[in-house]
Amino acid sequence: MAVFSKILNKHLSPKMWMFGDLCPPFGLTGFIGAVILCYISFYVFKKLSLDSNVPVRDSTRNHSWTSINVTSKMALACIATAVGSVLTPECIKKANLRLQCKLITSNNENHLHHWVICPLGAVCAVCEDECSMEPGLIDFQCCWCQRTVHTECLYKDGEACDFGPYRNMIVPPWCVQVARRKGTIHKHLLLRGVRDPGWDKWTPLVVIANKKSGNSDGALVLSEFRKYLNPVQVIDLSERKPAAALQWCVLLAPKVINVLVGGGDGTIAWVLTTSHKLDLDPEPLLSIIPLGTGNDLSRVLGWGKENPLELHVDTVLKNLQKARTSELDRWKVEIISTRHLGLKLPNKTHFMYNYMSIGVDAQVALNFHKTRDSIFYVYGSRLFNKLLYLCFGTQQVVTSECKNLEQRLDLYLDGKYVRLPELESIVVLNIPSWGAGVNLWGMSGDGTNKLTQSYHDGILEVVGIYSSFHIAQLQVGLSSPLRLGQAKIVEVRLKEKAPVQIDGEPWEQHPGKLKITFVNRCPVLVNQNKM
Repeated sequence: MAVFSKILNKHLSPKMWMFGDLCPPFGLTGFIGAVILCYISFYVFKKLSLDSNVPVRDSTRNHSWTSINVTSKMALACIATAVGSVLTPECIKKANLRLQCKLITSNNENHLHHWVICPLGAVCAVCEDECSMEPGLIDFQCCWCQRTVHTECLYKDGEACDFGPYRNMIVPPWCVQVARRKGTIHKHLLLRGVRDPGWDKWTPLVVIANKKSGNSDGALVLSEFRKYLNPVQVIDLSERKPAAALQWCVLLAPKVINVLVGGGDGTIAWVLTTSHKLDLDPEPLLSIIPLGTGNDLSRVLGWGKENPLELHVDTVLKNLQKARTSELDRWKVEIISTRHLGLKLPNKTHFMYNYMSIGVDAQVALNFHKTRDSIFYVYGSRLFNKLLYLCFGTQQVVTSECKNLEQRLDLYLDGKYVRLPELESIVVLNIPSWGAGVNLWGMSGDGTNKLTQSYHDGILEVVGIYSSFHIAQLQVGLSSPLRLGQAKIVEVRLKEKAPVQIDGEPWEQHPGKLKITFVNRCPVLVNQNKM
């Protein structure tokens, strides 16, 4: 900055300074410093001003456009995420002026169809013949009830929209009350209230995902569900935290709502923990679109092991309508740290839903997360992530950083000390899935000792793993883990530093005590048609 100031001092006269005759050599430096300070203050203020209110996009503004590749001509087109209209970039300005965006709020209960361009392969609701078979954009679809009609059949169909087969999940525009937030840098609408339309078995669905997660999978989930639901029901985690989405539970209490989370185990745990901290009554029913690498909870609840290449919203919504309600144990992990370098570290509390592990598998997860957070991590996909896990697992076969783990900790199950053999990992299980689908407890029993496992019985299962090579054998079913026992309270006393992970979120834990106790149960939806 000083060099920049000297160059300008050499070429500019004192009269040309913005601050006049007040210390010309330092005037520009001070001005640049003030600009930088203002920018930093604006960024900090923007972060601090984020609240838990549900943000609402103003539908009176332009459409939200997303670029797509049209494979038939290899040309770049754009799609309006709420209504599904596809246009070339040159036509976007005209479309913003002529095409109406999908309404989020209205004062008129006599809701009419909102016709948009019909997708390929649809069937006319009037004459039951195929639509969009001729060249050109000629047939139409309602972006609320999903009915499709030919151009010539358009006026044979009634004007009033009944919101179609998924109306019991949709919040109609006349039930949404919004308010314009004042006193902020960015003016936007906030959800102020939601009323019940009085429909039979009405259970509104709220969709949560992060548009930056995965290989644009999160953005696809948000875009596709905005075409079926009221856009206000679809919330992006990159813009708001889960508390904003869960405000729906407060606005609609005592009605139970469904929350569909697009993400991995870490995102799901984040939403469930936020629900508990908000003390919601009743808590929402949680379902899953798996976007992570392991997706263990999604596997157990029947929502699939990974997101398919093509997201079929119709199938997901039908499965939600037929899903049954169940419960999932919620566990509290209290971490009481001892002194480190003479300093008393603060105690921490985490919540667990899937499993907690200490040792080699947590070390692999920690190495992977460090790599993913690196500036050199420029390409991400599910396959690439699995290859990274494989590389770090192979590295642990050679380095054995967690060797003799049994000497670095003591294990207590319901207050009883458990003597450990040579191990490299201890896994505390709540669900019958670990490491992307391995049923550790189920595969470790013999014919005379078949102990059952449940994710809503208030009991944890604890197993031991011998090495990283042992993990590879478990993944392909060539070995079984060591059963250490079942307990309602699990306590681990760490004597030395060790890697720890809870539901896929790893860190390096200093010596201390980790105590796992039962909290309560949270409601979840189980897919009857397992994907």
